[in-house]
Amino acid sequence: MEDIVLIYTVTLDPSESVVGKGINISLVLKKLGIESIATGIVNHKNVEQVAEELDKAEIENQFIEQKRGIKITAKNQQKLLDYLKVLKAGDILVIAGGFAKGIDPVYLTDLAKVADKKAAGLVVDVPYENVLDILPMNPLLIKPNETELKHWFEKDNQKVTTKELINMAHDLVVKGAQHVLLSLGANGAAIVNMMDALMAHAPEIEEVVDSTGSGDALLGTFLAGMLKGYMPVKNLSDAIAAGSDTARSDWLTDFRTTPALQKQVIARRITFEEAE
Repeated sequence: MEDIVLIYTVTLDPSESVVGKGINISLVLKKLGIESIATGIVNHKNVEQVAEELDKAEIENQFIEQKRGIKITAKNQQKLLDYLKVLKAGDILVIAGGFAKGIDPVYLTDLAKVADKKAAGLVVDVPYENVLDILPMNPLLIKPNETELKHWFEKDNQKVTTKELINMAHDLVVKGAQHVLLSLGANGAAIVNMMDALMAHAPEIEEVVDSTGSGDALLGTFLAGMLKGYMPVKNLSDAIAAGSDTARSDWLTDFRTTPALQKQVIARRITFEEAE
């Protein structure tokens, strides 16, 4: 009997709100029929609310409670590392969002080492340049946006072309990332791997209601497509449509109207030299 692949999403910013990028990705995956286990460290003031929201969505969750203050203790950070030793070969660990006070960005390397040791796939969407340190572990997928990518390449205050961004994403692949999903906001997104690059513009939407969660919808949908074996062209179009629908919605897309948006998204294969 073949082992079932388990997906673990990690949220490390236990704010007053239940909003968390890892949690959002679990919600998106669930809407697409893919189960996951939501974990991380949550403030004691909202741990019950987080569990209630995830229970309502029928998403398994196992959070570590930060009982006092807002600074995450080293003890709780170690508890999460210990819990994640449950990972097995072929599972996927998704680390998404900023880290709360008390968690040094180098903690990303600690998390990545757990996944690497267990031969689990690693998906990363964090703003820290420490992402560069984990590239030798060959993460399955990383999702920078334009601002993050420019910062990692020390081009913060420089105007860069799409061609330069695509080439920077390709550099991340050369250094070890298997796939780079580059979020370009209203301009769409690109997926880059060792073989080639695909890019597509976002569809036109009448009004942006709230772009919060758009990147999570993009990543969650793209990851779901990878797991379902979708072709990259379809996968990128689906993911961009999901992100755009989220931007025009009060919250995450429900995927009911994404097919119409998907028809407007035309993904094209480009060479790294011709990226415009």
